[in-house]
Amino acid sequence: MSMRPALVFLLLLGVFLIHVKPVSAQAENSIGTPRQRVVLYGEENDPPYAYLNGAVMAGAYTDILRQAAMRLPQYEIEFAGVPFKRGMEMLQRGEIMAFYPPYMDAERDWVDRYSEAILDESVVVLCTRQFVSHRTLLSYPFDYIGARFGNTSGYRLAGKDLFEMADRHEITLEEAHSTEINLRRLLAGRIDCYVNDRLAIATSLGEIGTETIEVRRELTETAVLGRHQGAIAYTPDDTAKWPHRDEFAAALDIVLRQMHEDGVIDQILQHYVMY
Repeated sequence: MSMRPALVFLLLLGVFLIHVKPVSAQAENSIGTPRQRVVLYGEENDPPYAYLNGAVMAGAYTDILRQAAMRLPQYEIEFAGVPFKRGMEMLQRGEIMAFYPPYMDAERDWVDRYSEAILDESVVVLCTRQFVSHRTLLSYPFDYIGARFGNTSGYRLAGKDLFEMADRHEITLEEAHSTEINLRRLLAGRIDCYVNDRLAIATSLGEIGTETIEVRRELTETAVLGRHQGAIAYTPDDTAKWPHRDEFAAALDIVLRQMHEDGVIDQILQHYVMY
């Protein structure tokens, strides 16, 4: 008699287990086809464009790409931050599939493809007033012989001619990890000039806490080097390590064009310009 309740219980449990599906299978079926995971690596220290806020990627490019990700439900898009120079080296070695936001540069011929242009940036030369007061600066970079230039590690914004002048020891080129460090050195008189995007410079000066009037007294723009377009650069993939790369890139390009047409990208950037 004591065995009967136990047998009944085991029979009922068996029936129950047959009809119950695993929770993971239910979740997969509710979504449909599993989403393709994509990790977009971004520069970790280039406010307001791309930077780490604690452990989370932030900035105008990141916000734009997060908005784009919402329009690509077939992909599970994640974001990670690395220093610019390291990110470009990882990309060239094929360790990561995509990195943002290097400028679209034809001389970087190892990049297989770029995304649709995301933002336009204005590159300027910023120098100390003390340096400018003793110079006639009409032709960049040839009128800057003897100058001490700061450069963010891995950046090539200052142009091929300036780097060649550095190789000939006609100017000094000193690298630092971030825009903020370079600007602090500029304000301290440890370097004479620095090249970067105008908005990135303004944002970092604001973070330093320098008042506008003080900046005008100490620093001045001496040249505008042009407008450059930031985008996602994709790694070479001769070994088919990233079989979903081209399909993802094409889908993202369609979304980015739509966001440009809809004015969404301008709206996102305006928040940072106001900031």
